[in-house]
Amino acid sequence: MNYYETRELHDLLFSFLDMFHEKFLHHFRKRNESKSGMKKNHVKIIVMIYRFEGLTSTDIAKMLDMEKGSVTTLIDQLTECGFVVRCDVAHDRRKSLILLTDLGKAQMECIIESHIQSMNELLECIDSDEMKQFVDSLGNVVKFMNKL
Repeated sequence: MNYYETRELHDLLFSFLDMFHEKFLHHFRKRNESKSGMKKNHVKIIVMIYRFEGLTSTDIAKMLDMEKGSVTTLIDQLTECGFVVRCDVAHDRRKSLILLTDLGKAQMECIIESHIQSMNELLECIDSDEMKQFVDSLGNVVKFMNKL
């Protein structure tokens, strides 16, 4: 890629990121906090554990670009609420995996349903052909990102 193509990619990625936060995550967070009382970083951690079962706190900190100490505090709070448990790794006593409990899985299902409701409200005015094209394009973006 030449400089101008790379610059365009940079601008598009950050434009998407900004709009995704504004158009989706902001609405998700407002709805989640009012229904569950959970803060955004608690939800981020539960989502990561749900998507990638068997993460360590270090894995979570790296994926969310957060300090490990902050993640440990949040995991302690989620443990107190009964949403997650720590399980020792058999071959490495220094590590423990963070797993969702049944209550945590149920909470995550509620979060997903809340997100779906928010998306339906946000996207109700979008034409079905345009929506299909967007979903297909987003699928292609995800496939591409998985190659990196």
